[in-house]
Order: sequence, then C-alpha cells, then structure tokens
Amino acid sequence: MFRGTSMLAAAAAIVIGAAACADDPTAAGNSRVIVRLTDAPLTDSVEKVEMYIVRIDARVTTADSAAADSLVDESAAKRGGWVTIARPDRVIDILSLRDDTTTVGDAMLPPGDYRAVRLVLDPAKSSVTLKGGLVLSGDSNPGIVFPSAAHSGIKVQLHGPGSAVSVGEGTTTLVVDFDLENSFVVRGNSISKNGLLFKPVIRAEVTERD
Repeated sequence: MFRGTSMLAAAAAIVIGAAACADDPTAAGNSRVIVRLTDAPLTDSVEKVEMYIVRIDARVTTADSAAADSLVDESAAKRGGWVTIARPDRVIDILSLRDDTTTVGDAMLPPGDYRAVRLVLDPAKSSVTLKGGLVLSGDSNPGIVFPSAAHSGIKVQLHGPGSAVSVGEGTTTLVVDFDLENSFVVRGNSISKNGLLFKPVIRAEVTERD
C-alpha cells in the first residue's frame, strides 16, 4: 500500500439479471449483465486516478493470476473460455464517481456459476494525478511500473459462498472493489522522486439477489 500516503477504494457494481442472449435480445435462456462503476470517499493526496479499462471478462472455470493475465486478445480469450461482460474501452476517472455510479457495459451472459472475473486494462493509457499537478503514468519519469507493458488482465478475487457468481433467473448484484489504497506501492522513499508500483488488489462479492 502507499506508505504514509492514503488513497481510495473504488468499486464496480456488476448487476446481473434475467434477460436474453447476446445475438438476439428477444431470445430466452441467457442473462443480461449491466456493469456500473462507483468509488469510495476521496482522500487527501490524490486528484485523479484514471484507469483505461478495455473490458471486463468472466468464465465458468477458475483462473489464477497467470491465467487472468493471459489470452487477453479477444479471439484467444474466447478459446480460453472468457466471455466479455463489459466493454468500456475508455479512460475512467474513478474519483469522479464519488457518491455516484456510471454504467460502463451492457451485455448478455449465459446462466451458470462463473468462478473467474478479470479486468483488462491498458497501462499505457492509465495514470495517477497527485494534488499539486504531478502526473504519474507508464511513460513519465517518475512514473508507474505496471505488471505488463501491454494490455493486462487482472484477477478479481471472488468472495462469498462457493467463490462463484451464480447467474440465473432474477437479478444478482456483484460489487467489485478496486482497492487502489492497497494497489500502489511507493518505489523508494518518495512518490515524486521514485514513482509507484502497481500491484492490483481487486475483490468482488455478491451483495443481493432478487
């Protein structure tokens, strides 16, 4: 985490409800997925945390961190069992979502137990702006060291019964907590001199069902 420097926790609420299939919105048998983002309260040192979220994927089989960070090309992802449940493909200023939510995706998902969820980010287009105007990115000096120079998939830790997201009839609400407070480590003794290391901590838990 930030040593001596607090940041924030951000959350993405994934709302999964009964609906239709991806190819035909009128067909029965699959479930609709709406993805919304929100964040926890603002802290003192950060002006912006802009993350370029390419998409959010899920699959029915479990995935460790290595599996989540592989097959991020969409055609390869399909062969690996990943299905896309949101495709924002844009920079999102997480702090701007304070006390609010924003919808970042609307997709169809076949019913079942999904035991793996990941976020695919573009580190080259992501940055942290500190109060005072200093912008840290993958290209700045000092900057942010991301785990991959290319698009990278980040494992979401699932919590709750069975460690799975059960999709069926009705609506399931899954809250994804992008814990930025614990996702950045200060390199050396100073952010302004040495920059940050991105070590993502993301958790998810079903909070309600209808």
